[in-house]
Amino acid sequence: MENLKVNSFSYGQIDTISDKKIPAGSSSKSLNWLSEVDQIVLRRGYIALGNEVAGTGKITSLYVANRSDGVDIAFRTRGKKLEYLKISNDTWTEIGSDLLGSDGDGKDVSYATDNGLFGNRLFVGSPYVGIIKIMLYNLDDYSSMYDSDKNQKGYIKIKQNRIFMNGVLKDNSSVFLSKVVHTDKIPDIVNEVADENIGTGDGTEKTFADTLAYRAGGDKRNCFQVTATDGTETLVDNKDGTLTGSAGGTGTINYTTGAISVTFKVAPAGSQAITSDYKWLDDTINGICDFDYTTPTRTEGEGDVLRQDDGGELMNTFSYGDVEYCLHKKKSWALTLTSDDTGATNFIHRDKVGIPARLAGDDTGNGIYYIDISDDKDPQLRLLTLSYGGEKVLPISISKAIKYKNKLVGIDLSDYYFDKAVVKEWGDFIILACSTDGVQNNIMFVYDKVKKTIDLVDFWASCLAVYNGTLIAGDPFVPNVYTLFSGFDDDDSDIPNYREGADIDLGVDGLKKVKHLIIEGDIGVDQTIKVSTQIDDGTFVEIGTIVGTGDYVDTGHTVSVGTDTIGSKPVGGGGSDVVAYHYMRQLNFNQGKFFNSKLRFEATGVGYASVSMYNYRDIRKKNSRIASKYRS
Repeated sequence: MENLKVNSFSYGQIDTISDKKIPAGSSSKSLNWLSEVDQIVLRRGYIALGNEVAGTGKITSLYVANRSDGVDIAFRTRGKKLEYLKISNDTWTEIGSDLLGSDGDGKDVSYATDNGLFGNRLFVGSPYVGIIKIMLYNLDDYSSMYDSDKNQKGYIKIKQNRIFMNGVLKDNSSVFLSKVVHTDKIPDIVNEVADENIGTGDGTEKTFADTLAYRAGGDKRNCFQVTATDGTETLVDNKDGTLTGSAGGTGTINYTTGAISVTFKVAPAGSQAITSDYKWLDDTINGICDFDYTTPTRTEGEGDVLRQDDGGELMNTFSYGDVEYCLHKKKSWALTLTSDDTGATNFIHRDKVGIPARLAGDDTGNGIYYIDISDDKDPQLRLLTLSYGGEKVLPISISKAIKYKNKLVGIDLSDYYFDKAVVKEWGDFIILACSTDGVQNNIMFVYDKVKKTIDLVDFWASCLAVYNGTLIAGDPFVPNVYTLFSGFDDDDSDIPNYREGADIDLGVDGLKKVKHLIIEGDIGVDQTIKVSTQIDDGTFVEIGTIVGTGDYVDTGHTVSVGTDTIGSKPVGGGGSDVVAYHYMRQLNFNQGKFFNSKLRFEATGVGYASVSMYNYRDIRKKNSRIASKYRS
């Protein structure tokens, strides 16, 4: 009598070789089960983030800006609208009115945050709209920074104290650079105003409201470092849109519009001038939205255009080390700027290293993860990273990186479409959203960087972002945003799922019989796990169920399995503890004589489900002949 215990699930899914050759504990085919080395776990569901909008359409972009106070602000676009998630009422709120216009209707945008000397600012860039500036403490107002004499329209990133832009319609293979905003350039950018009158005391009134004069001179300007005084009490800018007085007074300032309101602790005397000191700048004048440069001889710190005409359209620019890797559709370029901005190296890095979509890559501390379709018959998720020894930056396969019996195996991506692919880092995971039908992204690959496993989940996503530690997705079919891996009951249906293991001979050659199958794990009280087996390539036959209320479940002792939303933080993300219980279930196997067996798990209820061990118990060898179905 022999037993075969499987309690390691460290390989994830492997489908590039026969299911008879993959290791026990790996998956030959699965959906919505995640491998966690010591167990497999049913994925959590999803829940709407903010209010839901009825009708069709899609979320065309999604971004989370982190303010200097640590608060995450989520932004999205849909149709012509740019919206943010208002924290106070959990409602998506429009900025302006149809801000993207007809040219930007239904098209994506890029985002870049600048939390520096000039305030907490978000820049939104698009080839169809130009650059928009939003002060992150005054979210209902904006400034259009587009100026055909000063900048272009394109996708943006802020790096090295300047904007990098690509996707300019008239020149979509080049990198456009704005001027550099270094500390020594501040006198060329910042304007200071002293003692501007914002009211006059009458001995009774404590509150005074006005609009600072700088905005009347240009709608691209924003202010910062604002103070107000009545000669007795001085209110100082907290850099978050509020002012605090030396005697207890309060105030507010809108850094975009210049609207200021101050309330003194004691009413200022009659005829007392109420004044404000502040600084302002226009980013299109020697600032981060000024792309001007001198011809024919450019000087340091100015804007620039760096041509990369070989390799097709420039899709995106990613940072790794001190190099900007510019990934086109067919090639990659390496761009390095000198620290004093007096020179640059700009050359082809590698042929056949490119991405099919703007969001099909993400730069991380490990390097640049991206989907490579240079070989359309063998697309792969890759990592552009330093080679062993740290001499060259080379692409290595992630989707085929498991070394098993001296062969690299993994996931076969040849049946998927990547023209709208999204790659996003989320904690220890790399998420790849793509399509099974070529219409919209309707499947995700989840790669665990630590465990080196890959699994599939059926979430839909036109775009991805990380909000308060959770993964959020824009829906490609309806104009809503959802928090993924949250809760255990999807909004409108149970989770379709299955997890099929390796087709194994149980370590015993020839025909054998098995008396019992023992399964161990954790389960919620409303969950049921259906267990099936496939014998010698036949159809799957159910051999039993694990029910959350069964007498083999230890309901007297709860098991800690984390919060209901994976990645949630205690503040801002919420997340209550999940209740589950340990089980150990013995099932009669009773499948007669067989050669190979494959197990299939499917959760049919609602709630937590995991399998941490299964044990073929009492394996009895019958003979060395092959199964009768294969004999002539």
